[in-house]
Amino acid sequence: MPSTNYIASAIFALSLSLGIWRFEFFKKPSRIKCYQRIDTLSPANDSFTCICASGQSGRVLRLFNQSSYSDSGGSETWDVSAGYAIPGLWDGHGHVLQYGEMLSGVKLYGAGSVDEIKTRIKEYLKKNPTHGNQEKWIRGIGWDQKNFGGVMPVAAQLSQDPELSGLYIMLDRVDAHCVWVSEPVLNLLPNPFPEIPGGEVITNPGVGVFCDNAMDPVSDIWPRPGRDEKIGFLEDVMKSLHSVGVVGVHDAGVLPTDVEILNDLADVGRLTLRFYAMLECPDGKLSVRSVKLFAGIYPIGRGISSARPTNDMTDGALGSWGAALLLPYSDKLNATGSMLIGEEDLYSVAKGWDDLGYQVNIHAIGDRANRAAITAFEKILKPLCPQSPYRETCSLRSFQDEKRFRIEHAQIISLGDQERLVSMGIIPSIQPTHATSDMAYALSRLGSERLAGSAYRMKSFYNAGLPVILGSDFPVEPPSPFAGIYAAMTRRSPEDGSSENNTCPTCGWYPEEKITLQEALSGFGAHVAWGGFMDDKGVGELKVGGWADWIVLDRDIWAVGEEGIRDAKVLETWVGGRRVWAAWEQPGKPGSWWRRLWHKVMLGE
Repeated sequence: MPSTNYIASAIFALSLSLGIWRFEFFKKPSRIKCYQRIDTLSPANDSFTCICASGQSGRVLRLFNQSSYSDSGGSETWDVSAGYAIPGLWDGHGHVLQYGEMLSGVKLYGAGSVDEIKTRIKEYLKKNPTHGNQEKWIRGIGWDQKNFGGVMPVAAQLSQDPELSGLYIMLDRVDAHCVWVSEPVLNLLPNPFPEIPGGEVITNPGVGVFCDNAMDPVSDIWPRPGRDEKIGFLEDVMKSLHSVGVVGVHDAGVLPTDVEILNDLADVGRLTLRFYAMLECPDGKLSVRSVKLFAGIYPIGRGISSARPTNDMTDGALGSWGAALLLPYSDKLNATGSMLIGEEDLYSVAKGWDDLGYQVNIHAIGDRANRAAITAFEKILKPLCPQSPYRETCSLRSFQDEKRFRIEHAQIISLGDQERLVSMGIIPSIQPTHATSDMAYALSRLGSERLAGSAYRMKSFYNAGLPVILGSDFPVEPPSPFAGIYAAMTRRSPEDGSSENNTCPTCGWYPEEKITLQEALSGFGAHVAWGGFMDDKGVGELKVGGWADWIVLDRDIWAVGEEGIRDAKVLETWVGGRRVWAAWEQPGKPGSWWRRLWHKVMLGE
């Protein structure tokens, strides 16, 4: 019987031989991948079976059908796989580091009671027993008071449990516009708590929840994660997003120090996710002074070229009565929400960013906030017409080729303001699953007339010729583009297919706002490209010379219907001609070890 050392030596020699063979004979400048079909989603809407991509330039070299292939000397590696390929998808609005923190924290989505939340925290503590002290707080996200009677929680409820008493706990509401803290955290805050414009401290039935700008003092004392922890978050997020077919993201709020981390990872080849980073002022405060200070320290063009846009917050979220409305909430008549910045200040800040050459993206959910955003953009654009040689017929929309102003969320917009938005060509950046998540309480918050006429538009904007960007707003919603596509096509919940349409549940919620599969794919692709000045990169389509980003699905999404689209599984994700994720590589998959060996050694992936 051969000795263990002999077997080990033989395996080493074989591996070395295979490695030399591969590098001598199969180290090629490009590779060919063939599938059952490749949909390019180009204007020609053509399809092929094979793609040739360069792992060095990260570009598509050829698209062709396997039947027409002729080996011209063996200059490429060749591999045939099952599945259907489409261009890699982008999330038009997400929060990468917050999502990474959520993946490592307590997940509270769907918790039906405060007791269930406490149970989840205790389960988390079993795996993370060192968390909960003043240096390392317990963090979580996902609670929603509508799941436990509509009453906001209080700090004392956490301390009532002996296992949680004395622990530092900070839990974000599902929309990240409110935070619920424990009593030890409360004790670190000023008492009495100062009144903060644009913020609300919930006092009924007790203290413990802080919303919108009132969250700032809590964030100021929270021990933030360090550089190494953030890198760990990024690695977890990249794997998670690639697993659902996301190759790039418009990150809605990135600190300059975090841009440096992205740059450093990119320099050593560890950044496999493409970023379009919306910059955020380090102090979190929006003012003309902070804009000028920021731009002086962090000018455009340093580091990653995608650090061009900004994300300016104007209001809170509908679920916590924070979205700024023109009229009171239908279920809270003494409230109209929170403007986080005044209308005139918003214009000054937006103009300040624009004057310095930044793209201006404004977060606006309520109709008052959207009116403020649209007015700010209008005041920036109108003076440009007298300077135009075509001023007599000048259209404000014509300046969008240069500006590409965006409204993030664009959730509730009065009819008159919708017309203004369309006339200027302002880009709506919409999250389809927000509509299907909010539909449970949107009627009670807004009333039937306001809801029907002004809220959760989508098809209306497509019909008006606007390049609607689609995303998820992860970690507020799960990041799967296929959940978003399903919600956009059906106006039903991706979780269970339900809707709040009582007369025809299967028809979807306000079904006139449904969009087609082609429109949804453009929202997660070509429109994201245009809204991020990447329309020359081939984002959202596969074309010769464009970025070699594609995903492989287990089904033909054009043939399986809406339910089949929702349940589509990603088999492989490719970015820049490199495979960055494969389903068969994941732990527990049969044969994963030898497939990894084959693809690494023989195919160089």
